[in-house]
Amino acid sequence: KADWKEGKHKKDCNSVEQVEIESLYGYLACLGHELRIMAQGVEGSLHPGITHRIVNNPDPKLSKPEPIPGADDPEDQAVQIQLGSILESEELDATTWWPQATSRYDRLRLLRRIAFDGNDFHLSWVITFGLLWVFYTDRSKYKLKFRNSPIADFGLAHGKVDVPSQDRLVYILPDETVRRGQDPADHWWLYFRNARGDEAILDLGAYTWNVATFVYTAPYKEFEPLFLGPAVFQSQDTNGPSNAGTLKYTEQERYSVLMDKVFGDAIIEKPAAGDAMPQLFDRLEVILQHTFDEPEKKIVQLWIERVFLKLTYVIFEGDWKKWPATPPTDVDSEETAKKGQESLDKE
Repeated sequence: KADWKEGKHKKDCNSVEQVEIESLYGYLACLGHELRIMAQGVEGSLHPGITHRIVNNPDPKLSKPEPIPGADDPEDQAVQIQLGSILESEELDATTWWPQATSRYDRLRLLRRIAFDGNDFHLSWVITFGLLWVFYTDRSKYKLKFRNSPIADFGLAHGKVDVPSQDRLVYILPDETVRRGQDPADHWWLYFRNARGDEAILDLGAYTWNVATFVYTAPYKEFEPLFLGPAVFQSQDTNGPSNAGTLKYTEQERYSVLMDKVFGDAIIEKPAAGDAMPQLFDRLEVILQHTFDEPEKKIVQLWIERVFLKLTYVIFEGDWKKWPATPPTDVDSEETAKKGQESLDKE
């Protein structure tokens, strides 16, 4: 953060290269999907909805939300996924996982929704910490901008997203234990604010609620066989929303990552991210008001290493200059899945 002191940022703006958030977010969306896949390899982290057979038919086109077992409010509802026996590892992506699925596409889409369930705070923070490390140290000549105005702040936003019960999930384990899906009333996403006061949000965790907007991975070259990067990107100027999208976000609090002393000190004093993990976890647990278990810590450290490696390369090597100004987006469907795969095949 030293480059923001005593007007130095304003003085140096002409000597740095600025990377536009509206272009960068496409890469971040694809990276977020890759990180979700990586997390499944961490022992103890696999979601029970993936490791158990599904014995009912939670097809969103056919099923209706039901009251969540044990909930005090009968209006607290979600689509139930009834889980049966544990699958062997070789069956995790087989028809035996969800026998009643009407197509391979439906099966893979539900699999992605479950893989995106949870860790919205963890993923959002890792991405912002990576941006801090790549763009906001004295050794970097790159900075972020939004709508051609320098970024003045970015970080984590916490609040509520309006999600219909039809798009929420709840998991009923074989012993009748209830595991709630991601809570839209307790959600985390990224925010960016430029020097003019225009703001943008990037949500990398809404796919689990059947929010099917995504970025095609093809322009970014390095994410095959993934063809999509689920994300919601919304912006507003000082006069109010300018592309509000389909989701309504109600922000309740925000935490600046750019201005946070603990995060900044970790970057400056311990450039090797692993050396700073104890103090980083202490700070994160205070923000989240939650103690990280060992799988969570392993996932966060794995993600940090990956984000630092990939972001450093694409920014410092100039790959970002080849990206489209506006990422190619679409809505997940059987047709766009086919289109996405074809776009990869052409690369």
